[in-house]
Amino acid sequence: MIIGKSLLIAGLLLGGQSARAQRDFFELAPINYSDTESQDELALLAADWAAGRKPQPKGEPLEVLKQLLKQLNIPVESQVMVYSRTSQQNNRIRYHNPRVIYYSNDTYLGYVPGGSFEASATDPRLGPVFYLLDKEKIGKPGFVRRDNACLQCHGTSRTDLVPGFMVRSVFPDKNGHPILAEGTYLTTHSSPLKERWGGWFVTGSHGDFRHMGNTMATQLDEGGVEFDYEAGANWETMEGKIDTSKYLRPKSDIVSLMVLEHQCTTQNILTKASMEYRRLAYLQKAIDPEVDVTKPEGMAARSARDSAGDIVKAFLFCDEFDLKDGLEGDPAFVEAFEAAGVKNSEGQSLRQLRCYGRLFKNRCSYLIYSKYFEFLPPVVRTQTLEELWRVLQSTDEEFSHIGSSERKRIISIVSETVKNLPECWEKAP
Repeated sequence: MIIGKSLLIAGLLLGGQSARAQRDFFELAPINYSDTESQDELALLAADWAAGRKPQPKGEPLEVLKQLLKQLNIPVESQVMVYSRTSQQNNRIRYHNPRVIYYSNDTYLGYVPGGSFEASATDPRLGPVFYLLDKEKIGKPGFVRRDNACLQCHGTSRTDLVPGFMVRSVFPDKNGHPILAEGTYLTTHSSPLKERWGGWFVTGSHGDFRHMGNTMATQLDEGGVEFDYEAGANWETMEGKIDTSKYLRPKSDIVSLMVLEHQCTTQNILTKASMEYRRLAYLQKAIDPEVDVTKPEGMAARSARDSAGDIVKAFLFCDEFDLKDGLEGDPAFVEAFEAAGVKNSEGQSLRQLRCYGRLFKNRCSYLIYSKYFEFLPPVVRTQTLEELWRVLQSTDEEFSHIGSSERKRIISIVSETVKNLPECWEKAP
């Protein structure tokens, strides 16, 4: 009987047999993504504007951009630039007119000169919610509009079939269009640098490493492309490359890009964990209102266990690309990023960057402090923290990349700075 129920629930989770229905299970109860009012940072800010509690940004686009970043608590130093025409405002994006993206733990803001602002902010229940901030309505009602059209790209297999984020690397032609016949790369912290940042500008020093950034591809008549990896290597600034007066900073920092990649991938895993558990628990209750969804043999409980394992692997940077002798980015980004770290009594945090061998000094993701992790279904959050404790005490080969001294630092930081830890963490020294 249990097997029969599990099969039924699995089928209901997918919402039917069509590919579209399978993809959009987040539109079904209890998530009801499109029909549920969001309580993310941008939605709350827009409500404050409407009520007159905070001033709505006004002025020229760059001035509005500055005000938005300040009100959303997004550091301007996080700025990265993308010139591939792979977003909603494709008609405005060019090599000499790239789109800029800024981000914090939970909120993203994009802008292309001449265009409108794009944003995504994370709701505790819905995950990422997408918005268009219409440049024609700056300082007027209707400036902010929720834009579910973004889900055509940001709600597919590239984002784990949930609303999410991605950093794509493409072979861009002279007009910024990706040459799709040559393939694309979905960038994570495991990706070799030589597959990263096609269609992105990249500033910073990276020695003998080569990447795909800063460069355009030429499609050959006989097939394939001509692509010069040397041309884009070790750019220190965008000054002299594009008109930097149209932007807040002349940088598209290599370290910021790497942090962004980790954050996007990990947030997608968190969103999938939350939505799958909630959907399965809802369906179990629909079949049997008296069922205890926390019982280990149930579909929801199994989902929580599986998700906890996936989250811990992402948190602990399993299979991270070896940075060897390292790279160097913008000191301003490093300072701003590390300043937001929550420190233990010894001054250690999970936002300390290393940038040689590995990206972070202490390889446990700072997203453990994110609002979305905090508001995961309690069963999923607790099992993740219990699994993290178990792994840090274990000799599992899969986690052998983290040595004993680093494990001790991580345990100390987490035990002192993360709220509502499960009982097992009380054993931490």
